[in-house]
Amino acid sequence: MALIEKAKGRRENQSPSGYTRLFGIPALGQLMSRVQGTVISSGTELEKLIWERVNQVQDLDKFIADVTARAGEDKVYVASKWQVKKSKSINSTYEPDFLAFNPKKLECYIVEVKDGDTFDTKKAAGEHTTLKNFTNDIAQGLPFSTKVYLCAFNAATKQEIYTGLKAKFSMDEILTGQELCALFNIDYGEIVKIRTNDQQSNLDYFVKEIIKIDSIRAMIVKRLQQFKRNHNENKPSDLGL
Repeated sequence: MALIEKAKGRRENQSPSGYTRLFGIPALGQLMSRVQGTVISSGTELEKLIWERVNQVQDLDKFIADVTARAGEDKVYVASKWQVKKSKSINSTYEPDFLAFNPKKLECYIVEVKDGDTFDTKKAAGEHTTLKNFTNDIAQGLPFSTKVYLCAFNAATKQEIYTGLKAKFSMDEILTGQELCALFNIDYGEIVKIRTNDQQSNLDYFVKEIIKIDSIRAMIVKRLQQFKRNHNENKPSDLGL
């Protein structure tokens, strides 16, 4: 998981963030803005973790041109978004997160990876349209059949994703994180473990930054004292009465 400590957040000297307006404390607003930024950057970090582990295409244009030489290879090669963007063989204004190929099956997998699994109807429809438009753009220029996938990496089931996408994707266009990792032949558990390890660091940092804010620290102390008094008042006597 991405780290809050490395996030910058919104510049409060321009205008108050929504979080500052919500809580009335600029320092807390800035911290919450950094939390939001970290959540957003978690998707980029997830793409990076996946990319580092796949069987990478080194030169996308050369790979496509020489695909017949790999006809017997029943494994998946993966190209990144930036490789698609600079490719001369692929002409599209859209760039999916990953473009993967199985030379033996002559299949091309157009994959978008999401950290979350719930979208509003307009966003879900837009994601589907974008992937389909990309498919149409490249279909004639590649010697592969194409399949479109949206992967909600952290979802436990395809049904959760289907519901979260407001049924804008069919079930056979959806992948869980485990299914994506199986397709790419990488270790799902390793990625989850790496991301989980950062959770404690984020929690420790968040608490440390919260108690640095004078007004919040005073509020916490007051609440703890009140909790202690209430706990003592409700504590049974030594006689059990």
